[in-house]
Amino acid sequence: MAAHRIQKDLWLIGLDQEALPGFEDFIGAWLSTGGPVFLVDPGPAASVPALAKALQDLGVTCLDAILLTHIHLDHAGGAGDISALFPDSPVVVHTSGIPHLADPARLWEGSLKTLGNTARAYGPLRPVPAARLKDAEQFRLDGLRAIPTPGHAPHHVSYLFKDILFAGEATGVCFTTPDGRYLRPATPPRFHLPTGLESLEKARNTSFDLVCFGHFGASADGRPIMDAHATQLRFWESVIREELARRGPEHALRSALERLLAEDENMAPFQSLPEAARARETGFLTNSVQGFIGYLESQAR
Repeated sequence: MAAHRIQKDLWLIGLDQEALPGFEDFIGAWLSTGGPVFLVDPGPAASVPALAKALQDLGVTCLDAILLTHIHLDHAGGAGDISALFPDSPVVVHTSGIPHLADPARLWEGSLKTLGNTARAYGPLRPVPAARLKDAEQFRLDGLRAIPTPGHAPHHVSYLFKDILFAGEATGVCFTTPDGRYLRPATPPRFHLPTGLESLEKARNTSFDLVCFGHFGASADGRPIMDAHATQLRFWESVIREELARRGPEHALRSALERLLAEDENMAPFQSLPEAARARETGFLTNSVQGFIGYLESQAR
């Protein structure tokens, strides 16, 4: 798995999942070596050996911090494994994530229920010693600021380091294809639209020049992308609300997904993605539409 230099002291380490077709250039860990040396989102446990090799090749022998934007397996599943290789490094996460990383049994069980074979491919979580776990909002590292962004998950945190924003999934999923930028929501069940929009606005209003996405890559056009994503979230709400009213909850998911793929210009490159990547995206898009359906149904009650 290659490390790509984005800036002088910033590296994107691709974490391709060999057991999951279509998961190439989709999950990545961020490494900053400019001043404090820290890692953002080590990814799944299955790819920690390759991550460790990439860090070794880059000459990284210590980490001042391992930062987690949230505790989903594709971002933090390898936290226990990588922290064991760097035993002096604090592991930084939202305070509500601390007990789940210290004793990950419930997190693993819930991940299996939600993700099934994908969770198995990511691999089980190794506990992080409780003394190593630090509350993101209380943690101090020169030049670093934690920004609560609970749109994608209630425990989601973005990190601003100097002029770089590590956004995790607060700004959706955004990557470049040969046919242009692909942008979609990451709104799993238990989604709450106002919280998502507020988090997006909070991220937009920070002082950054470069935004680093959890999936996948970086962009200097962060604010236009965030503006497009806010518009996209409102468009999704409108389409899914219409399909719920027209077809009812049993059939709205499929019809809404068909309409969104046809009408949301931010996802226009979908059809040109490799077949395995389209299958991956279809699964995540289905979860995201379900998140909106759950939100809209909760508002109707």
